[in-house]
Amino acid sequence: MPEDFLVFSALDRDLVMESEPKRDATPPSRGLPPVTPPSGRFIAQLFLVPGMIVLVAVLIIAGMNYMFVGGYTPAYFYGKLDSDNREIRWRGASDLAQVLERKDSAALRYDVDFALNLTKRLKAAWDELLTQETGIAATLKGKSDKEAKRAWPKLSAQRNLVDFLASTVSHFNVPVALPVLAEIAERSNGPDVRSTVDHRRMAVFSIARLGEKTRAFAKAPEDQRIRILGELQSAAASDDPDRRLYARTALAYLDPNGKQLDSDMVRVDRTLAETAKAQDKFLRSQTAQAANFWDGELIEPTLLRLTQDDGRDIALKLEDSEEEKAP
Repeated sequence: MPEDFLVFSALDRDLVMESEPKRDATPPSRGLPPVTPPSGRFIAQLFLVPGMIVLVAVLIIAGMNYMFVGGYTPAYFYGKLDSDNREIRWRGASDLAQVLERKDSAALRYDVDFALNLTKRLKAAWDELLTQETGIAATLKGKSDKEAKRAWPKLSAQRNLVDFLASTVSHFNVPVALPVLAEIAERSNGPDVRSTVDHRRMAVFSIARLGEKTRAFAKAPEDQRIRILGELQSAAASDDPDRRLYARTALAYLDPNGKQLDSDMVRVDRTLAETAKAQDKFLRSQTAQAANFWDGELIEPTLLRLTQDDGRDIALKLEDSEEEKAP
């Protein structure tokens, strides 16, 4: 053979051998890989770490529940509402109105002593507002309307406090606030027409809400009804005349024995008969709504009169001054 052919044949053989995959000389092992037991660290990662995460989450939720619900006790709100600082009183009333609306605040809503004490504070705030309004009205005799517009907004903080407390007492499941709310609702001759109308509206709205709760009282658990009636009976024997009146009025509407209202107690049907005569059309519509939740000899005539309402309305200027907008 020629020498060149032998050289190329050797090169071709080497190239072919290099292009073929190399085979492992050792045979593959048969069976599963070796099993090793899990380490303690691995077990901790599977169970202990998630458990610690859940525990921390539960503690955080429990802490928040105590801060935002459990921490709101009657004593807490008494401290706010009795503060000499006007802003603290106002914020305390605002917080209380929001807390009582929560589902987890049922214990507060059934607290008879708490409801009685807040009703007394509403009465005190209302009396203070009447005193302030009387004082300003005396200084405005012979003054212009412009001066009156500058004077009345100075009472905005006290008026807000009355409104907040009037709304708050209606969240309780005992109608102890009826005497004070009726007094506010029936006052039609205040020196500031705008304020008088606003307070009457709030009072009738609260009376309607209390009427709804009073009707639902019969469906409450028996042990709860017995406890509430017992606490009201104890309060009705108090040395405090206001506390006695509030408790006796609530008993007259809640007691299943059907106790009659005494002459010094509030009769809701009479109050609604008065508000049905108001010049304020919105107040009359509120009266019709409230009458659906109360009984009495004047309820039916009041509703009949409201079905023939002539639509008359009082003219109110609803523009707010900058001072009125401030809390």
